[in-house]
This record gives sequence, structure tokens and C-alpha cells, in this order.
Amino acid sequence: MGTEKLFKAMADEQRHAIVQLTARQEMSVSELVACLRQPQSSVSRHLKVLREAGLVRDRRDGSAIMYSAATDAGGTGNGTALASRMVEWAMEQELPRAVQERLDRVLGERQNRSDDFFVRVGHRWDQLRIEAFGRWFQFEALASLLPVEWTVADIGTGTGFLLPLLSRSFANVIAVDPVAAMLDVARKRCAVEKTDNVTFRRGDLGRLPIADGRVDLATAMLVLHHVPSPEEALRELFRIIRPGGKLLIVEQCAHRLESFHERMQDRWWGFEPAQIETWTAAAGFSRVQAFPLPTDAEGGIAVDAPELFTLTAERPE
Repeated sequence: MGTEKLFKAMADEQRHAIVQLTARQEMSVSELVACLRQPQSSVSRHLKVLREAGLVRDRRDGSAIMYSAATDAGGTGNGTALASRMVEWAMEQELPRAVQERLDRVLGERQNRSDDFFVRVGHRWDQLRIEAFGRWFQFEALASLLPVEWTVADIGTGTGFLLPLLSRSFANVIAVDPVAAMLDVARKRCAVEKTDNVTFRRGDLGRLPIADGRVDLATAMLVLHHVPSPEEALRELFRIIRPGGKLLIVEQCAHRLESFHERMQDRWWGFEPAQIETWTAAAGFSRVQAFPLPTDAEGGIAVDAPELFTLTAERPE
């Protein structure tokens, strides 16, 4: 771009003000009109000159066009460097008081519109996010805190409810369950999701079909209350986790809900979290911690069910 074109673009007082405004905040034409108290046709004409000079850029936001100063003007050459320096110079200058006050009002009205939107949709905001992004995106984001190269064992995988999430978050997943019919359902689920990093193995917590120290993380979701000996199961989980690896358990709290116990065909009536902490530490784990786990049954509490807790632990290095 020509140096003369740049200087001509910035020589006009209104165009100078537009660069100052859009360097502070991305703005629409109507917002610039409100700040400058100029006709829309004039503001649009000034924007065209500034855009051609490389001093502002635009983007479409729905039905509106938003403008921002080219604070990091792309390209190479003296003209581009000069354009960037002109924008920086404009940013360093204070806006006239009246323009600054109008800008504050415009931004305040924009915030009010945003706040009004959330007031209107607040009661259904969660559902809107679920419809747009699904139920799992927050959990997938949290899973990204752990190393993607890990191998994870989902013990007692059942129908493989967690497998799509685990397969997207980690390099390798081993799904273990003692019931062949359950593993068949889990395989079909993964086929639908087109996962290719899940290995299925039939086995139980009495003797897991996994080599010593093979996994970085083992999960056991509502599994221990089905096994004959939770203490032996925890020792088996310790065996398959590498030194420094993690354990994640979700379990039922101790309860006396007979109809639930019979319906789910549970072996144990849940556990006191402190008891599982003791057994987990005795199995060799360190940094053992149990926490209450809030539940939210779909559509409200559909059945009278026990409370849950989660337990985390680590195999010492």
C-alpha cells in the first residue's frame, strides 16, 4: 500500500477517530454512528477508505459487519509496518471526552443487551448448551488435563457408556467386563462412534486380563459392590496400574434400600467411604481421598437410590 494513501486516510479527523475507537473495541457501523454523531453514509464511506488503506478490517457477525483496527496488520513491507505504527499511535491518544462518554454508553447498552438475553434464557440455558454441544463437552475438556498418550482401563465397562469419551481423550483404552453380552453392546457402541483405539477383554476383578503395571489410569465405576471381595479387587487394580498411575472409583454409599438392592442385583449394600479409603491404602495406594458425588437423575430422581462417592488414589513411584 502507498505511504501517501495511508497519510491521507489518517488525515481526516473522523477517520482518525474511527481508528481510535476500533482500536479499543470491535464495533458495528451503527455503534460508530452513535459515537461520532455522524450520518451512517459518512461513516460507511470513511470505513471504506480505511479498509482500503489497510488500517481497519471487517468481519461478519450474523447480519452485522464488525470493524476493528488492524493492530497486527498482516503482510510485509514498509507500508504494512507504517499502518501498524499509525494504529498504535492512535491507540496511545486519548479520545475526546464527549466521544469517550458516548463510547461508554454504547458499550453499556451492548452489555445490557447481553445481560437481557441471559435473563430471558437463563431457565433453559443448560438445555440450549446441551442441544448445541451435547452433554459431554465439559467432561472432555476436563479430561484434556491428563496426558493424551495414557493407556486407560475401564474396569467393569458394562455397555461401554464411558468408552467414546475415553477413546477421544486417551491414546489407548482397555475395556474389561465379565459378561460377554455386555461387551457385545459395548463393541456396537464403539462401532457406531467409529473408535479404533479400544481393546475389549473378558474378565473380572478377581484376575484382570491385563499385565502388571500396564495402565496409567484405571476406572471402576459402580463395580466394587458387585465383586465378592473388594479388598482383593483393589489389590488387583494396584497390580495393573504403573508406578505413578492413577485410580478413579465411583461407588454407592452404604444404604438399606431393599427395592434398589434387589432391582440392581447388588452383592454389597454400598460402602462407607472411609472403609474403601482404608482398603485402598492397604492395597498399596497413596494419596487416597474420597469425596461425596452429587447426582442428578435424568428428569429428576426417578428411583429411590443411594448416594454416591468418588475415590481417587495413586500408585507410589
